[in-house]
Amino acid sequence: MEFAAMVPFMMLALALVWQVLLIGLTSMYASHGAAEAARQAAVTPDDMERIDEEARKRVRSPWDAPDVLTTSVVEREGVRYARVSVAMPVFFPGTEGPWDITGEAKVVTEVTPRNAVDRPIPDEDPPDDHAGQGGDR
Repeated sequence: MEFAAMVPFMMLALALVWQVLLIGLTSMYASHGAAEAARQAAVTPDDMERIDEEARKRVRSPWDAPDVLTTSVVEREGVRYARVSVAMPVFFPGTEGPWDITGEAKVVTEVTPRNAVDRPIPDEDPPDDHAGQGGDR
């Protein structure tokens, strides 16, 4: 009798543990996808198709479906970030929940995007115009 009374509570606990596992897995995929997108955006900043393709390579099915995963590159305070949002599944991978989990990674630019203006790096000293001329004359 006691076991029969505990079964619903055990099933609820099991369902909650499973949902927490899905949240963690979805968060991991969003983070990995953002890292890959940032890596690709550093090399090809103007090719969003390629950035999206690289982000999806790190995410397993069904989390990589076009209606589940979205990739974008955003700019805040002069710094570019790759953002990957993944729809949170409810109980079963492949089902969409009411919220998304987002991962972001900073893009360390190797190639200046065509639509960006060249800005000096804040921590970099300005070039010395007199370097190599033997000092003061």
